[in-house]
Amino acid sequence: MEAESNNETLHLEGDEALDKVRTLLKEFRSTMMITQGPGGTIHSRPMGLQGEAKNFYGTLWFFTDRNCRKVREIESNPSISLVFQSDSDSAYMHLFGKAQQVDDRAKMKELYTPAIRTWFPEGVDDPRLSLIRFDVERGNFWDSPGGLLQGLGAFTKAIVTGQPAPAGEMGEVRLR
Repeated sequence: MEAESNNETLHLEGDEALDKVRTLLKEFRSTMMITQGPGGTIHSRPMGLQGEAKNFYGTLWFFTDRNCRKVREIESNPSISLVFQSDSDSAYMHLFGKAQQVDDRAKMKELYTPAIRTWFPEGVDDPRLSLIRFDVERGNFWDSPGGLLQGLGAFTKAIVTGQPAPAGEMGEVRLR
């Protein structure tokens, strides 16, 4: 039997869900993108987030090589997920949705940073450069506003009172 958490599970939809995801995205610089390959094999790899969290309205963008395995996997099965973790901020999120490979030079120029040259030396004009568009459908989050300090406070309260103390929020978001 699974133990119940002493945190209330929040169920957020619409603008509340968007605001929560937007707030949490500020804590993350990268994510683990999880795709499914032939025969159901699962692949994960780190991906850098592009753009600013304040501009999130349900879609996340990633630069990629148009010839890589993850693009082929997305073409075969566009249902993917993203896992985010920031131990220092006690923030975690798992998003589910649909992805697609997109060749949009205007969007590439909008999102481009000099760091992209690390993988694509020709910059925005690199013929291998492409984008992955990820449209979020739903997700789960675990967040402890105040990060480590709040966690330490909850730990201290539990030790002193002998009662478990909630250390943050957890919940579900639905965007579509």
